[in-house]
Amino acid sequence: MDNLHRAIVSVLIDGDDLQPSEITTLLGQAPRLGVSKGQSFTTSHGQQTVAATGLWQYGAAWEFEPDLNQQIGLVLSSLTSDLSAWTEVTRRYNCYVAIGGYFHDWTGGLTLEPGTLQLLAERNLAIDLDLYAPAASA
Repeated sequence: MDNLHRAIVSVLIDGDDLQPSEITTLLGQAPRLGVSKGQSFTTSHGQQTVAATGLWQYGAAWEFEPDLNQQIGLVLSSLTSDLSAWTEVTRRYNCYVAIGGYFHDWTGGLTLEPGTLQLLAERNLAIDLDLYAPAASA
């Protein structure tokens, strides 16, 4: 059993020549954030900034008491299942599934099931984990 209190799962794709509309066409969904290099945009924290590289970000909202395997499966199943489209994207850009989360306690663990790992491997997606202890335990 995972010890996560809350978590968020997103697919992130970045690259200097990335055009968000092309990724949207290939993967079949509009991103939460899609910017080209040099484009001005507002961050999730409300700051205005200029993109240092192109970025396409798609994912779910924060979930409490999450099932990461289910979250990853839902995010990936809402995008194309055409592995040739994924090959085209991952051949040209840096592509990964980002998992952000907070543990219930100062330490914890998580388990990704073989089926989840297979979904990631078929799409040639890396995993980026950004996990934290609760603020009160710092």
